[in-house]
Amino acid sequence: MNALEQGSSQPGPSPPTPPVSDRDHKLLELLVHMSLRLRLRSVDLESSTGLFGRELDLVALLAASGPTSVKRLVADLNLPRSTMTAIVDRLQARGLVTRHPNPDDRRSVVLESTPAAVDALRRCHESLMGLVGHIKQVLPESEQDEFTRLVGKMTDTL
Repeated sequence: MNALEQGSSQPGPSPPTPPVSDRDHKLLELLVHMSLRLRLRSVDLESSTGLFGRELDLVALLAASGPTSVKRLVADLNLPRSTMTAIVDRLQARGLVTRHPNPDDRRSVVLESTPAAVDALRRCHESLMGLVGHIKQVLPESEQDEFTRLVGKMTDTL
């Protein structure tokens, strides 16, 4: 009687992994390389805006949506409340968000972006437009629409 028939919880041997094609391997290498280069640009972006990681997400969401409750932001950004509080504390200390009493629920607050946050987002947008300019230099016009379509398709499915 084998281990499975005896009710053992020991896993059997793993099924063999399918071989990776040359095309898949090349795509993997390109994605890793592009990810590293984009991460380096991201560090430049963080330095130029003073917004790091989730701070940029929060400020962009506030600027787009207007004054928003912390509860709503926690849900929209899928963050624990304690993490959100720490991010908001940092942003408020740097003058990028303000807290106001929530007119709909006096036990909570509403957050709002400040003009300084809007300026940081403007710098972010300018930096990203530099990347768009780079793409336009690298890709001929005939490929730019296709590239945009493919990036959109990938973005929609991630």
